[in-house]
Amino acid sequence: MFARIKRFLIEIKAELRKVSWTNRKELVASTSVVVVAVMLIAIFVFLVDTPLSRLISSMLKYGR
Repeated sequence: MFARIKRFLIEIKAELRKVSWTNRKELVASTSVVVVAVMLIAIFVFLVDTPLSRLISSMLKYGR
């Protein structure tokens, strides 16, 4: 069993050497794109949700 675990760990090490790791510049650029996209989506949801929630609240208020 220990031989299988050892072989498994050796294979993991070999596979990790094949991975194409991103450099710092690419990582910062990708992260920036994700952060900006999340912020834009959050603003859009806020701008759509706020008037709709007020509309529904007023409809429920006057529907009583």
